[in-house]
Amino acid sequence: MMPDTMAPGARARPMLFGSATALMMLLAPQAASAVELNLTFLANEQDEEYDAAQVFKNYVENRTGGEVSVNIYVGAQLCGSANECFESIRSGVLDIYTATAGGTSAVYPPVQGMDIPYMLAGDRVAELTLKDPEFNRFIREKVLEASGGGFLMLSMTQTGGWRNFANTQREIRSPADVEGLRFRTIESEIQQRLVEEMGGSPTPVPWLEVYTALQTGVVDGSKNSISDIVNANLNEQLKYLTLDGHAYMASMWFMGKQKFDSLTPDQQQVVLDGAALMSSVQFGIQPRKELEAFKEWIDSGGEIYTPTEEEMGQFRAAAEPIRDWYLEELGEDGQEFLDAFEAAIARAEKQVEESRASAMQ
Repeated sequence: MMPDTMAPGARARPMLFGSATALMMLLAPQAASAVELNLTFLANEQDEEYDAAQVFKNYVENRTGGEVSVNIYVGAQLCGSANECFESIRSGVLDIYTATAGGTSAVYPPVQGMDIPYMLAGDRVAELTLKDPEFNRFIREKVLEASGGGFLMLSMTQTGGWRNFANTQREIRSPADVEGLRFRTIESEIQQRLVEEMGGSPTPVPWLEVYTALQTGVVDGSKNSISDIVNANLNEQLKYLTLDGHAYMASMWFMGKQKFDSLTPDQQQVVLDGAALMSSVQFGIQPRKELEAFKEWIDSGGEIYTPTEEEMGQFRAAAEPIRDWYLEELGEDGQEFLDAFEAAIARAEKQVEESRASAMQ
């Protein structure tokens, strides 16, 4: 809606032109400069992406004085999967969308290397890795190139924290307990291979259909964070949760490059700063949401198992072939990505170690 720019007293002044002509003259400058950005994510209002989107909307609209407005579409209103959402950006229906590494691999396949299991050691290392400026620049350039200049990564953050095994059938204490279970995955071969390596059956199911798939027995479990599980009410179906933390759920906010280039330099800066703020919101709010999610999981009768270090060794060993497959499948491009990813991890680990050492002196 166009903001009312007239002072209350101005309405009593006589118009020098016909009312319609005068109104057009008053509104024309605003209409010419108004820009709308359509933003979407596939989760619901309980997700941290909703909080981040609200902050982004408020920041962009205020900092541009209303020159740029942000329309937020929750769930599958504009698109229902990563492939559909990226196509919607290309067609101009959608402007901003957030995708996981698995979803982004539809555009730039090597990025799925971020889902190679058990590569990140703890929350501090994970957060610093995803915030690493050099790593962000690397992914931004690669995705832009792979999309033919179509998609600009505005910022990288996380969406839900750690992926864990959750199922309806039994407690999982080791990879052997996965055998025979059907786990929902996305269309990501790395995630599918993790289930296969442990003897399970990967079953791709769109996120918005997971509840029904669990309810009808199409799948026995899912590999999601506790926040995502509870936000989607999957705790009504799932009973057993194993905190193996096999992957940290990266999230990348993308914008159509053509739409970004259509903004003025000042507007572009505001959008980029707002996207950085979105990233901080998602990192910061997730731990708080997990507290509520774990409580709701327990209240709904769910059980939680934390593997011992010996059992974690078995999980890591079972997942080792996935790295080899990744490099064989993606060759030099995969090696280039892993080099960049592991360099960012090493920088993060060093920073955490130095911080701890300084505090413990």
